[in-house]
Amino acid sequence: MKQLPFQQSDPVHKNFQFLEDLATAYWYSEVLFAAIELDLFGWIEKGYHRMETLAEAAGCRMHEFGRMMRVLRRLELVYDYDGQWFNNRISQMYLVDSSPDYMGDFFLYRQYMKPQWSDLLKKVSRAHHVHSTPLSADDDYEVRNFHYVRSLDRLIRQKAREIISLFSHLPWKGPVLDIGGGAGTLARELTNSRLNDHAVLVDLPEVIRAARLIYPDSADWKQIHAVAGDFRFYPFSERRFGLIVMSNFLHAYSQDTARHLLEQAIKLLRPDGFVLIHDYMPDRFGKSPHKGPLYDLNMMLNTYDGQCHDTAKIMDWLKTAGMNHLAVHDLQTDTSVIIGSFNPLPLSCKDRKKHWRHVARNMGFADAKFLASSDIVTAAWVRIKCRFGCGGYGKNLQCPPHTLSHSELREVLASYSLVLMIQGSPPGRDFHKKLLELEKRAFLDGFHKALVFGAGPCPVCDSCPGDPVCRNPEKARPSMEACGIDVYETAHNAGFRIEPVCEKQGYVKYFGLLLME
Repeated sequence: MKQLPFQQSDPVHKNFQFLEDLATAYWYSEVLFAAIELDLFGWIEKGYHRMETLAEAAGCRMHEFGRMMRVLRRLELVYDYDGQWFNNRISQMYLVDSSPDYMGDFFLYRQYMKPQWSDLLKKVSRAHHVHSTPLSADDDYEVRNFHYVRSLDRLIRQKAREIISLFSHLPWKGPVLDIGGGAGTLARELTNSRLNDHAVLVDLPEVIRAARLIYPDSADWKQIHAVAGDFRFYPFSERRFGLIVMSNFLHAYSQDTARHLLEQAIKLLRPDGFVLIHDYMPDRFGKSPHKGPLYDLNMMLNTYDGQCHDTAKIMDWLKTAGMNHLAVHDLQTDTSVIIGSFNPLPLSCKDRKKHWRHVARNMGFADAKFLASSDIVTAAWVRIKCRFGCGGYGKNLQCPPHTLSHSELREVLASYSLVLMIQGSPPGRDFHKKLLELEKRAFLDGFHKALVFGAGPCPVCDSCPGDPVCRNPEKARPSMEACGIDVYETAHNAGFRIEPVCEKQGYVKYFGLLLME
């Protein structure tokens, strides 16, 4: 079970994200409370493993239910495999009613106390006012809208510098089209970074009115032309732009509408132009890996049909529209950026390491981390332990003494610059299959030397025939320990936590390696 983002943050040295995570911490507890009240973990344990049957048993709407289950998966309370859902160990122990360690009632008692916590301010304050007036549905719409636009302006100011830095090495030229950009914060920063460039800011009339109150100085609008209108219906005639920005825009719409708006925007781009999409993306595992799917629930609860769209989905839309050169960056906060172009992007624009971590995570592996080949610890004693500690010694062609020695492996490692260590879980045959699929994807992506090492005895055959030649060499791979790798020290060097399993029901971790070149 991973720590929550605010548990990993250092409030002294981190940016505002620590406070943002605290402000949305109740999102986590609300998901937990809802899942317990629906008895989701109990239904899963009773055999309702398919999404359709699970939603039916819990009495839930399928679409909304799927979005909540995605959050539970990201929180590692449940996991899915081959279209079926299962409880993780912590849920089996504490969230299944039939378990002797069930604590669901205790957690719901925490929910019972929640209203009293809402009165904390009244309890500690003698005043009848607070530092900043909270907004409610009873407030005037213009007032609420102003506070909303101003809050987003302050948020984007915090992220703008990092976003702008991603474009510092790109040969982009204006004008900029900022779609749904609120107060024009990002467009303002972009045009300030390039002399004599200007931007067109398109947003709803009430948003533009609020923007002019936030930036009352005419000098703030010298390079920005504000258009009060709905982008879905605004006619741009023949005008074309060098950079189109969609920041926190697509998540306001359903999948079909978002795709249509993106395609509509690309038609306004010059052939040498770029697209910048900044948003919460549920399939990313950045600095705040829970926020994407949680923010998707937030859109489900607070908008008509808004939803957060996966990076992979948005990139498919871009490719269908003819934009085949794409790069993704996770910010140091909780959002991500997609950069798109019709022309090849500079190599510095692509972070292949982060890409492959996301590929592995989205394939179902628990985690994946890159390390230097020099951080892979090898020693002679590892194969000695196989000889004198394993009953399978000599009975599997992918185990000692048939495999590479630790010194031979070191020669192999010297020819690789990228090594990805992958964490998974039983069953071993499924873990092995996913490793082979990861190796295949890396090979097809241009890493022609891609090679994986698995965990434990080769599981391809029910029992190794013991013939001199392996019958399934295209599927068989040796384990790390079979080739003399100290898995514990190597995992520690990569940043994984690994300890011996001391209890019968302890959580078992599998580790594999993907060598890439």
